[in-house]
Amino acid sequence: MTMKTLRHLPILLMLALMTLASCDKQDDIDRAYTDYRYDIVTYMGQNDIGAVFEYLGHGDSAAVTLQSGIDISKDAKAHQRVMLRYDFADKATGNRRDINVYGCNAIFSDSIRMTMDGPDSLPRHEVKLRSLWRTGEFINLHCQVEYTGKSRTLMLVADGNTLSDDTVHCYLAHGLRGVSGTFWRDCYASFNVGALWKRPSFRCLRLHINDVTFPDTEYYDFIK
Repeated sequence: MTMKTLRHLPILLMLALMTLASCDKQDDIDRAYTDYRYDIVTYMGQNDIGAVFEYLGHGDSAAVTLQSGIDISKDAKAHQRVMLRYDFADKATGNRRDINVYGCNAIFSDSIRMTMDGPDSLPRHEVKLRSLWRTGEFINLHCQVEYTGKSRTLMLVADGNTLSDDTVHCYLAHGLRGVSGTFWRDCYASFNVGALWKRPSFRCLRLHINDVTFPDTEYYDFIK
């Protein structure tokens, strides 16, 4: 730090204190910009009050019903997975909570599929993995994909030849459909794997991803 910078410190500190004092007096800041959560949830449809969502925590946590006062029936279908920006309306606890919704965006939402042709038959275009987690019967994905401005293929596909094994091999099928990608952008997806998870013989979902972030990680296991 130079002497010139040090000479300016008292002035900067005074300005900072004035800013803090000003903020203390301002109580009308919109909570939508200061206090909120981001969660992938299931849109369950509308009731007399508004849109209803179902939130599932990590693993096998109990479901929580989120009651809002908005209407998104024209923008989403029941049982579609969405990214919800919201806050709880009060400090109540339990399996039903009232919420204030600040934003709701559709994400890739699908059920697990199956192929008997093996993984070589699937498009396996690369992604940049950010996070991967399970909530109930859903495998959720946050990654980056190359932007094309066109529709793409994005599916979770089980290798049918391993369906009777205790470990079922699954693959993230991703394809640009012949279009060249440009810059990387965030992508969220959620796949319902309930049909696989409920099989008596099933013990482990082994997910293979063509990932450039962690190329040495061959697969990710989700244990029942």
